[in-house]
Amino acid sequence: MSSQQRTKIISVGDEETSLGFSLAGISDSYTVEPDKASSILRKLAEDSELAILIITEEVANTNKDLLTRIKLNPYPVIVEVPGKKAYFEAAEDKIRALIKMALGIDLEV
Repeated sequence: MSSQQRTKIISVGDEETSLGFSLAGISDSYTVEPDKASSILRKLAEDSELAILIITEEVANTNKDLLTRIKLNPYPVIVEVPGKKAYFEAAEDKIRALIKMALGIDLEV
């Protein structure tokens, strides 16, 4: 009996964020306005191959209730990143925190 592996990483956010993740090698990126993201998020939550869903803070803030329901399941893991409207210093702090959590080291910027 084999279990299906989750290997997909997908991003959902503004055009600049999607482009950045595409350049970083993430092949599936959705460019969408935060208030129109709910149908895409619902579809992605059902994807049995999706491991990590990267969304901008704007998408997260606009779709809080839906994301709360999606987060009840172990997959996909949802990672919020600053989008183009994020305040730079706050975005920098959030990225540092994500790196520290993932790698266990604190980067000085």
